[in-house]
Amino acid sequence: MIRTFISIPVPDKHSLDPIIRDITVRDNIRPSPGNQLHITLRFVGDIHENKADKLIRCVTEACSNHHPIDVVLKRAGCFPNAKRPSVIWVGASPGDELTSLSDSISKALSSAGFDFDDKPFKSHVTVGRCKGPAKVDDILGKYSDTVFCNFRCDEVLVMKSVLGPRGATHSVLGRVPLC
Repeated sequence: MIRTFISIPVPDKHSLDPIIRDITVRDNIRPSPGNQLHITLRFVGDIHENKADKLIRCVTEACSNHHPIDVVLKRAGCFPNAKRPSVIWVGASPGDELTSLSDSISKALSSAGFDFDDKPFKSHVTVGRCKGPAKVDDILGKYSDTVFCNFRCDEVLVMKSVLGPRGATHSVLGRVPLC
C-alpha cells in the first residue's frame, strides 16, 4: 500500500520564508518543511501500489480540459479558527479555477472507483500545524494583506507520502500537464 495525494507544487518556496520564520519561534506550532509546500487538490490516501498508474491516468483525464492557472499565494489564515487553530495556512487564488480543477479530479477519481477524502476543497498551502494551544492572532494580522508570490501552475503532481518518525517524506509518482 502507498499513501497518495494530488497537488500543485509551490515553485518559489522561499517566498513563504517570512511566515515560516514567524511560526518556527512559536510554542506548539510545527512549521511545514519547505520541500513539502503545496496546494492539495485531493487526498486519496492508501492505494495498492499496482494502482498508481491507474491513478495517474485518472488525474491525466481530469486535467485534460484545464488550462494553466496563474496562482497567487496571499494572506494568512487558520483552520478551524483563531481561538483553536490546528492548521496555519496561506491562501491560494483564484479559488474558483482551483476548485474547478479539484472537482474534475474528484469526479474522475470517483468514476474510476478510487476512495478519497471528499471534504470540500479549500484553496490553501499549509505552512504550520498546531500541536496544542497556540496564539496566532498577531501572525494572522501581520500577514492579512501579504502577497507572498505569483506563479503559473502548468502541471499537477500525483504524490506518494511515506510517514515516518520525523514527519512525512514526499515523492512524485507522476506529473500531469495542464493543457
